[in-house]
Amino acid sequence: MHHVMGYSLDEWMAIATIFSIAGGIFIWLLNVAIKNGTENLSNSVKRLINQIHALSHTINAIQSSADRTAERVDKLEDRFEEHIGEAKVRNTRIKNLEQEVFKKKSR
Repeated sequence: MHHVMGYSLDEWMAIATIFSIAGGIFIWLLNVAIKNGTENLSNSVKRLINQIHALSHTINAIQSSADRTAERVDKLEDRFEEHIGEAKVRNTRIKNLEQEVFKKKSR
């Protein structure tokens, strides 16, 4: 029989078979671990993406509401300034009328 490095051909075949089976089992376990791990990771990423989309929608709604509120506040400020101007005119008229009335009474 042939001997290579002190082992016969059937011993080399047994060693190759053991390494092949052990390697196959290792690859199978690695494949299962990767598939299960990536499926869980994929589901987690999908949930995260959905939550980000929902958050984005909520932020857009809040921004739209804030813009409408800012427009209303600007309109109210303009109206308030108009009322202040009208009040100043009225106060001036009242002072003028008071001066006219008191001047006439003091004569």
